[in-house]
Parts: sequence; C-alpha cells; structure tokens
Amino acid sequence: MNDTLQIFKENIFEKELSKTETYWIDQIEFKIEDHDLIICVNSEFVKSSIEKKVFQKILDVVNKTSELNDCVFVLDPNKKSIDSFTPENTEHKEEEINISNEEDSVLEVDMSVFDNLLVGSSNNLAVTAAKNVVQNPGTRFNPLFIHGEPGVGKTHLLKTMEESSRSSYYIDSESFLESYVSGIKNQSIDLFKNKIRSVDILLIDDIQFFMGKKGVSEELFHTINYFLNNNKAVVLVSDQKPQNLLGFPERLISRILNGLVTDIEKPDKSMFKDFLTSVNKQNEENLLTDSNIRDLTSIDVSSFRDINGIVNSLIINKQTGVSNSEYISGLVKSSSGKQLMELTPEYLFEYVSNLHQVDKKLISSKNRSLEVGVARHLLVALLRKHTDLSLTQIGIYLGNRSHSTVLSYLNKAKNSPVVLKEINSFDNKLNMVEAS
Repeated sequence: MNDTLQIFKENIFEKELSKTETYWIDQIEFKIEDHDLIICVNSEFVKSSIEKKVFQKILDVVNKTSELNDCVFVLDPNKKSIDSFTPENTEHKEEEINISNEEDSVLEVDMSVFDNLLVGSSNNLAVTAAKNVVQNPGTRFNPLFIHGEPGVGKTHLLKTMEESSRSSYYIDSESFLESYVSGIKNQSIDLFKNKIRSVDILLIDDIQFFMGKKGVSEELFHTINYFLNNNKAVVLVSDQKPQNLLGFPERLISRILNGLVTDIEKPDKSMFKDFLTSVNKQNEENLLTDSNIRDLTSIDVSSFRDINGIVNSLIINKQTGVSNSEYISGLVKSSSGKQLMELTPEYLFEYVSNLHQVDKKLISSKNRSLEVGVARHLLVALLRKHTDLSLTQIGIYLGNRSHSTVLSYLNKAKNSPVVLKEINSFDNKLNMVEAS
C-alpha cells in the first residue's frame, strides 16, 4: 500500500499544476485504506476549496492507478495546514507556497458575482451591506440581519455572498437544525461546530423556523458570539423582524439588534422592467414588445416568484403559439381590481380583534371571559389553518401557552358553531378576493 501511495503522489505532481493548485494539494494528508484513497483535511472550507480546484485532477490519477478504487474525504480538525507531501526533488517548495498564498488571497473574494444581482430601491441597502461584509468580514454590520417577505430575493443574496467569498458557508435552518440534533444524538456536536466555525462568513437562512426551539436558539447565540469575538461575520435571514422572533432568547435578539438590521421589499417597477428586458434579450427579442413590457410593469408584483411565474407563462405561450398580448391584457385587467390579502399572524390577530371588538392584549392574556375565549379560539384556528406556525409557536405567539393548551383551543374551535361559522365567513371573503 505504501508503494501505491508513493506512485499516486508522484503521478499527481507530474500533472501540470498551477501554484494555487499545488498550495491546496499541500493541505491534504493522503492515506490508503481498503484500496480507497483517503483525502484527509482539517476543515470543511479546505474540503470545499479542494473540490472546486483540484479534485478532478486527483480523481483522474485515482482512475489511472489500478490499485485504487475510489477516493473519500475525511475531516480531521486536528490536522495542521500546509503539510508537505511533494516528492523530495521538488525545488523551491517554500517559495512556491508563499507565492501561492499571495495568489490565493487575491482570489479569496470575487465581487464581480454581485453584478448578476438586480439592484433597486427595494434591496439597495441590503446589497450594499452584503458587499461590505464580503470585503471586510467581521469589521462592520456584524451581525447583518436581513428580513423580508418570501420570494423577494433574500436567499439569492445569501447565495451570491457565498459564491463571492471562498471563506463562506451557507446553511438553511432545516440543515442547521438537523445537524445540531444529529450532533447531540451522536455525541458529535463538536464536528458540527467546527464545520460552521471554520469560515470567515457564516450565512444562515430562515432562522424564523428556530422559534420555540430553545436548544438550537442557544446554539445560534453561542455561534454568533464566537464569530463576533473572532472578527468573523454572521449574516442571518428571516421573514420576520427580530422583534417578532417569539421564543428566542432576549440576549440573542439583543445581539442581532446590536448589528445592522435591514429589509428587502418587493421588487420595484424598475427591477421588474430590467428583469423582463434581460429575459427578452435571452430570447432574441422575440418574447416581448416594448408595449408588452410597459403593460407588464404596470402590474403590482409582490415577489420574484410572481415575476418568474409570469415569465414562465410567457415562454410557454410563445412555444405553444398562444398570444402573449392576450395573456398580458388578462393579467393587467385582473391586477387592476385585485387587492391581495396577506395572511400574516399580525393580520389575522388584527382581523379577530376587530371582528370581536376585543383588545389584542386581552386575547393574549389569561382572561377567561366568554367573548375573549371565543376570539382566542378563532384566532388559534385561523393561525393553524392559514400560517406555517406550529402549535408550539402559536402558543408562544399567544403569551407562552403550552402545546396542549393550544391543542385544547383547536378542539374547542372545531366544536363551536359560532367559531366554525366565523371561519367559514373568513374563508369565503378570502376566496372572493382571490377570484376578483
């Protein structure tokens, strides 16, 4: 096996490697186990960089070495950087590494990636802050908290930041939660911590889903503290303002508010027009006329998802011979008389409070009067039906009530003719709005 390893090393360095590629090869400790090449690295960042820069060349050598079947990455946080595994006759090793480091630092950040973003009045502040974070992690706007309605481009901005900086790591709330729970169960939580703390910029998406989850909220707090104390940057994204993240530790909210909080609003008409113009160019100017674009930009869109839906329909219409002009006319006519009803928890709370003429504070209080109870049961039923909040999150929203208490409210709502009638009335109004 030692002979096979030596042959592999000689073959990999016989390939034409740039100085940067040589630098990343030097970060690896190669081993052979059960006829597999083991690529041992000390961080997720190094692994990601090797995958992007030299993995294909490593794989080519593995495929040409008959004694090797496959190659496998192994993460070892205790491994030191810049271990040398080049053949002994490699000259000027130290000089090459120094030059590689200089070249590497130049390539660390690529701000040109931001050129692909549509920027307007709705997201200019968030994009400017994001650029500052990428260029100078941990120095300004830390943590950076970005909030906005679904579909306005928050995740796209995070992905752009990840692509622009090699020392960055994007993770969504579901993956963060699953990794945290798995780490606790398997007693490997330190591996998870090392993974997310090995970079200069940590990007966490949709943290509103941590509401009511004490353990992961605490871990998020300690992670933010680590990044702040080590001059590294954290960027958090949510569809809720920090003040509305119910069930989060107060000290976590305080940390967030101590950084920069900014929002992304729905795309403005200028961004909508730029998007349509770009798509039209991609389709050789055959998709839309100038008049079509003017008509479309008169429509009030709430997100890029709306825009993508319209564009997809336009492309399908073109392919199937359906008139886009008729489709656009229908959209404009429908939009002019349509008022969208945003079914946020705040909207539903306000609706129930006005309907029953009961103050919102009373609904959240421990008041047990009949009228307050009916309003409370209606609110719980509407929150459960028209939002993504779990029973635990609804309980927190209603003054830290327990899961079982909220479940009891739901059962009472189902058995109350008054509440059922009001739910039906609300749904009918909603359907009328959507059909208008």
